[in-house]
Amino acid sequence: MSQDHILITRYSSRRLYNTNTSEYVTLEEIYSLIKEGKNIKIIDKQTQEDLTKQYLLQIISDIENKEGNVFPENMLTDIIKSYSNATQKIMPEMVAKTFEFYKNQQNEFLKHFNAKDGNPFFDETTSEVVKDWQSKQYQFMNNFMNPWAKANEKEKSALSDKEEIEILKKQMSQLQEELNKKKSK
Repeated sequence: MSQDHILITRYSSRRLYNTNTSEYVTLEEIYSLIKEGKNIKIIDKQTQEDLTKQYLLQIISDIENKEGNVFPENMLTDIIKSYSNATQKIMPEMVAKTFEFYKNQQNEFLKHFNAKDGNPFFDETTSEVVKDWQSKQYQFMNNFMNPWAKANEKEKSALSDKEEIEILKKQMSQLQEELNKKKSK
């Protein structure tokens, strides 16, 4: 594996071993590697089972406990509820696209923020850029949370699965249109 792709092996003792550096590592060290932009894959030495997602969720949980609340409790509750309804099938793609939109907005904001010789405070349009960014972030969060809220409402009103899927497809299309607008700018 390349230096940007790191294979971590979990032994039966539950110790984690970085095969690139031939050293045992902790979850905190894996967290640091991820922040540095490294791609991590964690497999069980004996069964070859991919454990990456399990450990990434553990890292997120540890961060939530130590550094603050990135994910509001109601959002986590809604995610759990979504596992029992029609949104479960499209959830991974929706979350990925929504987070991609969020990252693009962050990058666009930083690009504008660092414009004009690296000092945005002398740029008259800075406040407009910030307001635009805030508006887009607000819209992003509404779009992100809206499908869960609508899914719960739909369950209560007993819409058919077909109707639920059509509503969700429409919401996904709206998100895709928003992404396409951003890409074309």
